[in-house]
Amino acid sequence: MKDTTKKSAKKQLELTITEKFMAALTELGHDAEKLKREVKKASKFVTKKIERKFKEVKHAVEEKLESAPVKEAVKKAGKSAVAAKKNIAKKAVKVEKVIAKATKVAEKRIRKPVAKATETIDSAIADTKAAVAAPAKKAAVKVAAAPKTAAVAKPVATVKAKTAPAAKTTDKAVKK
Repeated sequence: MKDTTKKSAKKQLELTITEKFMAALTELGHDAEKLKREVKKASKFVTKKIERKFKEVKHAVEEKLESAPVKEAVKKAGKSAVAAKKNIAKKAVKVEKVIAKATKVAEKRIRKPVAKATETIDSAIADTKAAVAAPAKKAAVKVAAAPKTAAVAKPVATVKAKTAPAAKTTDKAVKK
């Protein structure tokens, strides 16, 4: 896989260099088609030079990375990363403990006012029920004290007149 990618990259580089040379020759006014062979040779030569330079730079970078000071720095960074991970885990546990304590305290502080509020609401409900029941009892006593015939006769007559105005027999029966 690596060889094919290297070869394709090398071919791509050759093609781009060839295109650049051809563009430069045509801009200078030369016939680029006549010089096509020489341009291809030159682009291969330039590609080889670039590849050699790239290999030299790659080798120099690898040597520097393998040097003792760099390896020590990498080891220290790795150790500090491991230590940092451990510190983070410890801090996370501490944070979870603090959150648990805070929720317990908050629940205690919230429960007391809520319990008091429910007690006051319950007492207010009982008071309103008693207040509503007292006038209802008084109204029931007043209705019981009123004459029954007068109270019953008037509403029935008005209801029948409204519900069935077309029925003549009901009107006569009510008048009698």
